Amino acid sequence: MNTELYTATVSATATGVTSDDGVLSLGVREPKQLGGPGEHTNPEQLMAAALSSCLVESLRIALGTVGGSVDDLAVKGTVVLTDSDASGYDATFALAVSLPGTDDAEAVLAQATSICPFLKVIDGVDITLE
Repeated sequence: MNTELYTATVSATATGVTSDDGVLSLGVREPKQLGGPGEHTNPEQLMAAALSSCLVESLRIALGTVGGSVDDLAVKGTVVLTDSDASGYDATFALAVSLPGTDDAEAVLAQATSICPFLKVIDGVDITLE
């Protein structure tokens, strides 16, 4: 049986999102390119932020097992929204990882992607090592 380690709860309304602990409070709207006002963050930016920051934390863990430095690590997350053949939208996800000065960066990235909980549940994320 799995032991719960942490639970995050966020409430969303038509105007934004707020976490139950009050740490997160953001206005969220459609991007300007989709007819929104464009003056707030949008779900696609939040998804890119969630994926890239989750992988950063997993890279911290992986680098810690080999004594690597986290000082210059970076992950750039990209979400591309396209129209769907069915209804609504489709999205593709990409992460570009930079691990300068890391010995065996491929192995560190492989370990990090194997422990990143978001990457375990989202299939088809394109991950490149720069």
